[in-house]
Amino acid sequence: MKSKKEHYKQSLLDLANNENLVPGIYNFCDRWCERCTLTQKCLTYLHEQEMKEDQDQQNPDAENKNFWEQIRLAWEVTMELIEEDAGRLGIDLDNIPDVEIPEHIETPLEVKANSYGTKMHKWLETNSEFVAEKAEELVMINDEASIVKYKDALEVIEWYYFFIGAKVHRAHLDLEERQNDPDDEYNVYSDNLGSAKIAIIAIERSMDALSVFYTECKEKEDDILNFLLELSSIKKQLLQTFPGVMDFKRPGFDD
Repeated sequence: MKSKKEHYKQSLLDLANNENLVPGIYNFCDRWCERCTLTQKCLTYLHEQEMKEDQDQQNPDAENKNFWEQIRLAWEVTMELIEEDAGRLGIDLDNIPDVEIPEHIETPLEVKANSYGTKMHKWLETNSEFVAEKAEELVMINDEASIVKYKDALEVIEWYYFFIGAKVHRAHLDLEERQNDPDDEYNVYSDNLGSAKIAIIAIERSMDALSVFYTECKEKEDDILNFLLELSSIKKQLLQTFPGVMDFKRPGFDD
């Protein structure tokens, strides 16, 4: 009988040979699998689903234990695969020269994107009763279309407010690494462009969602307008920092 690690590794390798999958599609998505139309082309999603089949979904304690077990297995299997690839290439991982990596200093844009997430999180916490009451008002007037639109908008805002800062950071970090490496070849699969593009998409979706709140929540329109202006500024600076970012083709999404 295979161990958990052997099962984890073999299922990952089996899925990797699936010709219907799009290589690297998970690097340029928003990780919102429930809303994604391309899950059947994603190695990460399919592997996670396969691993869930072996888990006890009825026991919260067991589910939490399985979560941390999957994290451990992912780390161990990844290291094994790296060692195997290095061996095939004749690379001795125990004898690699140290490379000094400059400390990354957050750019003003990264600070602004992270600040948006923190402020939006606090705003939603502070105004949780107001947000709930507004939903109840829509229920009382039996406006089903507005209810769905309002709840969807709230989900979008909540999903992306920290995500934007994380992707803006990743875009800057990859760009800095490339600029510090004179031998690096800037190509169409540059991670900084993919990260910047999904950040911009998340910003645009968040602005659409906030526009719904602006219409429905007149009592808070000043706060919402400030968030809209802040996101607009972040988007503008991203477009300036990463020229041609919207021309980047995310594998699977923009083909």
